Amino acid sequence: MNFKWITATAVIIAGAVGAGSVVPDTFWTYKETDGKSLKLSVFLPDNYADSSKAFPTFVVFHGGSWRTGSPDMHYPDCTYWARRGMIAVSVDYRLKDRDNVEVPLECIKDAKSAVRFLRQHAEKLKIDPDRLVAAGGSAGGQMAAAVAMIEGVNDDCYDLSISCVPNAVILYNPYWVTGCTPELTPPNFITEGLPPFITFLGGQDPAIPVEGILEFHTALKKKGNISEFYVGKAGKHGFCNGRNPKNTFFYWSLDLEDRFLVKHGILSGISQVAIPVGVPALQPTDFVFYP
Repeated sequence: MNFKWITATAVIIAGAVGAGSVVPDTFWTYKETDGKSLKLSVFLPDNYADSSKAFPTFVVFHGGSWRTGSPDMHYPDCTYWARRGMIAVSVDYRLKDRDNVEVPLECIKDAKSAVRFLRQHAEKLKIDPDRLVAAGGSAGGQMAAAVAMIEGVNDDCYDLSISCVPNAVILYNPYWVTGCTPELTPPNFITEGLPPFITFLGGQDPAIPVEGILEFHTALKKKGNISEFYVGKAGKHGFCNGRNPKNTFFYWSLDLEDRFLVKHGILSGISQVAIPVGVPALQPTDFVFYP
């Protein structure tokens, strides 16, 4: 496979968050492989252009069983994090159905390339390399965990001395029950010194048993790592996604993520999550928290 390094470029797209539409501020190409450009959909904080400071960065990988899906699945949460003062990017990576590649192997390589791209160009892109968050839902959750935990799965697109390990990890119904060989299954690589994790799972998820993710959470803690685990009792697979503006689980999880990132020095201030009128707030009896 032939990889070609691509210089960071920004193409500003006119658009704003409106009813039913969310448009990225720009796209950055982080890798080109076999003639295909892989891009980041980028959402920028309001003061980005006029600021000389480095911003914390949110990097998210969409789900779709490593076969399908698209970056716009996470545009709603990227919009929030940009308003919260972060650079937020949703990653386009190679897929089984579209690109006919071995998955999740090549997906993990792309995920690591995306993080290394951001760190290599941190100064130019105004990124704080020490406040970088990796997040992902379902198959993307496997990828976010793999970026933080699994060594030895890389491409030669970037200098491997550039760390791909994020400073915090957010997982939404992470999926590695099937489709992952042992060497690509994050729970097999739990060690000391991992970044803080916060994980969300639906209690009615037909694909992922609560017991399996609870074992993952417990194993992280046993090795001295920071981990928080939340189960939304009525939630199903993908229950934290924000594409439905009436999804109460989206606002609940977003608020908990914000508080988590403040707690661990990625953000400062207080959560700005506001539940829209007519959307009921989740009650304490609606979820289980495993500290």
